[in-house]
Amino acid sequence: MLDLQYIGDTKWSSYYLVPLPFINSTNRMVLPSEFIPLPKLLIVEDEFLIANDLSRMLQKAGYQVVGTAASVAEAKAMVTQQTPDIVLLDIFLNDDQTGIDLANWLNEQTVPVPFVFLSANLTDSILEVAKVTQSFGFLNKPFREKDVLTTLEIARYRHAHSEEARLRQQQAVQIAVNNAIVTIQDRDQLCRAIADQINKLVPFSFLNLRIGLPDEVSFYWLMLAKTDVNTFERVNLAMLLRGEVEEGLIQKLDREAPDRLGEEQGVFTGDAFDQLCERYITARSCRDNFGVRSLVLFPIQLKRKAFTTIILSSIRADGFTQKDYQAVNLIAPQIALALDNLLAYEEIEARRQTKTTELAIVNAFQNGKDSHAIIPQVAAIINELMPFDLLAVYRIGRLLESAAIDMAVQKQGGVFVAITEKDVVPQTLADQASWKQALADMETWLVEPAINVGQQFVDIQQRSVVSRFYAEALGLKSSMYVPIFSKGKPIAALILASKAAYAFTPKDLCTLQDISVELALALENLSAYERIKVLSEHLEQEKTYLAEEIKTSHNFEEIIGTSSSMQTVFNAIGQVAPTDYTVLIMGETGTGKELIARAVHSLSARRDRPVVKINCAALPAQLIESELFGHERGSFTGATEKRIGKFELANGGTLFLDEIGELPLELQAKLLRAIQEKEIERVGGKGVILINTRIIAATNRNLQQEVAAGRFRSDLYYRLNVFPIVVPPLRERQEDILPLTMHFLQKISKKLGKPITNIANASLQQLLQYPWPGNIRELEHVLERSSILSQSATLTLAEPLRAATTAFPPFVVQSSEEVKSIDDAMRLAILAALAKSGNRIRGTGGAAELLNIKPTTLEARMKKLNISAYQQPGS
Repeated sequence: MLDLQYIGDTKWSSYYLVPLPFINSTNRMVLPSEFIPLPKLLIVEDEFLIANDLSRMLQKAGYQVVGTAASVAEAKAMVTQQTPDIVLLDIFLNDDQTGIDLANWLNEQTVPVPFVFLSANLTDSILEVAKVTQSFGFLNKPFREKDVLTTLEIARYRHAHSEEARLRQQQAVQIAVNNAIVTIQDRDQLCRAIADQINKLVPFSFLNLRIGLPDEVSFYWLMLAKTDVNTFERVNLAMLLRGEVEEGLIQKLDREAPDRLGEEQGVFTGDAFDQLCERYITARSCRDNFGVRSLVLFPIQLKRKAFTTIILSSIRADGFTQKDYQAVNLIAPQIALALDNLLAYEEIEARRQTKTTELAIVNAFQNGKDSHAIIPQVAAIINELMPFDLLAVYRIGRLLESAAIDMAVQKQGGVFVAITEKDVVPQTLADQASWKQALADMETWLVEPAINVGQQFVDIQQRSVVSRFYAEALGLKSSMYVPIFSKGKPIAALILASKAAYAFTPKDLCTLQDISVELALALENLSAYERIKVLSEHLEQEKTYLAEEIKTSHNFEEIIGTSSSMQTVFNAIGQVAPTDYTVLIMGETGTGKELIARAVHSLSARRDRPVVKINCAALPAQLIESELFGHERGSFTGATEKRIGKFELANGGTLFLDEIGELPLELQAKLLRAIQEKEIERVGGKGVILINTRIIAATNRNLQQEVAAGRFRSDLYYRLNVFPIVVPPLRERQEDILPLTMHFLQKISKKLGKPITNIANASLQQLLQYPWPGNIRELEHVLERSSILSQSATLTLAEPLRAATTAFPPFVVQSSEEVKSIDDAMRLAILAALAKSGNRIRGTGGAAELLNIKPTTLEARMKKLNISAYQQPGS
C-alpha cells in the first residue's frame, strides 16, 4: 500500500499528496513527484522560439501547457477563460505592460495565481522589484531542462505550503474576530471592536457601519475615525454632512439613509472613487471634509431583513486593493453573526423593557391616587422607553360642551408636571364654539393609531386648529397617538408629542399600542375606583344630611307650633316617648303625623336604632303581608329569593304603620298577633321569629267609625289605641300659620335660588282666613306655587284662596249613633270631599287626595253611585 496523506483541496487538483519518500517492493525509493498530478501551465513569452522550446520541454516532462501568450492582455484573457496552476512569466515583454504588471494582477485575483519569472538579464534592481510581487521562482535564459523542472518542483512545494499556511492564518483570524465581537451587546462597543479587528488586517482611516431596518423604519449609522495611537473616535455626522444636506435630512438619520451608497460594493480608487463622489453625498462629504481618497464597501448579509454595509475609507489614493477586500470579506460572516446576535439581543431587551414599563404603569395605578397624580408618574415611566415632551389623554365619546383634553403633562426640567387647557389656551379662545367643535372633531382621527413626523406633522396642523395651537405654544414638532379600547370600544386616546421633528418610529407606535392595552385595564380600574370614591363621598354626605334633617326636621322640638293645641301634643310626646307603649296618631291629612311619629322615636331609648316606615295604603293587599312579615324563597310565584320584612328590619327600633286604617281586614289579625305575641312568621316560613319592635300607627280615618262599620278589627284598635295623640288641623292653630309660612319661604327660597324674604299683608290675611282642608301640606304647596311665579322678594299669592263651602267637624273620638250602609257612607264621604275641594277631583287638595284614593278609583265609584262632580251633599 502507498503511504499517502490527504490534506485538502489545492488549486491544482481535487487532492494533494504530501511529499513523503517511500520504498516500493523492488526496494527502489519512489519520489513524491511520481504520485502528484502535474499542474497546468501557462507560458507568457513574446519570443516564439523560446516559448515553443519551453512548451515542448514541459510537455515531455508530463506537464499540461494550456497555452502561450505574447502580451499581458492576451495572458489575462487566457487566465480569465481557464485559470492555470502556474504561470511562467517573462519579466520583459514587448508590450505597454510588463511581466511585473501581470504579476501584480495575478496576485489581486480572488484566488491568487502563482508564477515564476523568466528573464535574460536579471539585474539587482529588477530583482528587487520582482521580489515585491512574491514570485515563486526565477529562471534565467537560456533554460536547461533540469533547472526548469527543479524550479517548478520547488514552486509547487512552496505554493502548497503557503496555501495551507494562508488557510490556517485565515482560520485563526476568523476565530480571533469571532471571540472579540460575538458577545458584545452594545452597538457602539461592537463597532469599535469590529474596527479594531479590521485594522489588524487592513489599515484604514475611517470606518462607517450602516444598519437599515425597513420593517421598523429605522437606520443606524456610526462613523469612527482612527487616531494616531490606533484608537477610534466617533465622528459627528452633522459635521460630516454640513453644507451637503438640509437640516431636516440630518434629523431623519435615525429613520433613513441620506443616500444609497450602502448598495455599492467593492474597491473604489482613482476615477472610480471620483465617480462615486459625484453620485453620493456621503462619499463626497468624506472627500471634502476629511480628505478621503479611496473607499471599499462590504455588504453584510444578516438573517433578518436588513441592509447592512461596512465602509472603509483611506486618505491615500491607493489605500485599498482587491487583496484587502478579500481579507476583510473573509471575516464578514463573523461580523454578520455578531450583528445578528446584537439585533436579537436588542429585540429581546426591547420586549423586556416594554413588559417592565407595562408592569410599572399597573403599579402606578395601584397606589390609590387620583388620575392627576398618576399621569405624571406614568409619563415618566414611558419616557424611559421612548423620550417625548408632552403626554395627553383625550376621552372619546364626550359631549360637545365638555370637550377638552382630560389630562396633560409636559416635561419641564426633566420632570413631568400637569398642565391644563387654561395654561396653554387663552380663555377667550377656549370659550369660542369653534374651539370646542375643533376639540370634538379630534375624536374622528384619534380612534386610529398614527405617527406624525416631518411633513405629516405639518399636514395635521393644517387639519386641526387645536394641534396647530398646541404645537406653536409648546414648540412641538412631531407626535403619535393610539386609541385605548375597553370592551372592544375606544374610550380614550393616548397622545405623545415631542419637540424633535422625527422623534417617533413605527416601532415606537407598536410599542405604544402594547402599552395601551395595559393602560386600558389600569384606566378602567382607576375609573371604577374614582366612581366608588365619589359615590362613597356622596353617600357619606347624604348620610350626614339626612342625619341633620332628622335632627332638625323630625325632632319634635323643631316642629313649628306655639299654639296651645300644639303644646298639648308636645306634652303628650314627652310623656309617651320614653316608654315602649304603642302610640296611635290621629289627624287629618297633611297635619304632620309622620313628624310626630319620628319625634316620639327620637326621644325614645330606641333612637340609635332605625325607624322603619310602611304605608299600608300604598301597596296592594297581595304584597302587604310580604312587606310586613317577609317571605321565604319559593313561597309564591315570583318569590325567587328570601326577603326580610319590615318587622325584622325594625327589630330593636320602631315600626311606623302609616295609614293603618287602610290595612286589609284579613291582615289585621296577623298584625294583632305580631303586636300581642311579639313574634312573626314569614310567608312560606316554617317557624316563628321573635321580634322586639315598638309600634307607632297613624291614620286620618276615624277608627271608631271604621270598627262600627266592620272595616277594622276592634281588638286591633284597642291594641293600637294605648296612647292616642290627636294632631290638630291647621284651621285650629291660626297663630302657627305665620311662623310656618316664614319657615317654608326660607326653605323654598333656598331651593329656588330666589331671595323671598317677606309676604304681602293681603296675602297673609288670605292665609289666616282660609280653612286649609289640606292643612300644612296644602299650605306648603300654595307657597311653593306662588314662589315659583313671584317676581319680587315680597311674596304675593298667585291666585285667591277659595273658602270652603262646608264646615269641618273637629277630629274627635266619638261613638257612632247610626250605622249606615257602605254605599251610603261612601256617597256621603265622596260628596263631602267634593264640597271641600270645590268639586275638583284631581290635583292638590282635590277630592281624590282628601279621600286618599286614586282619582281613577274615585271616578269609578262616583260612576257606580251615580254622583256628579257638581252634585251637592244630601241631593
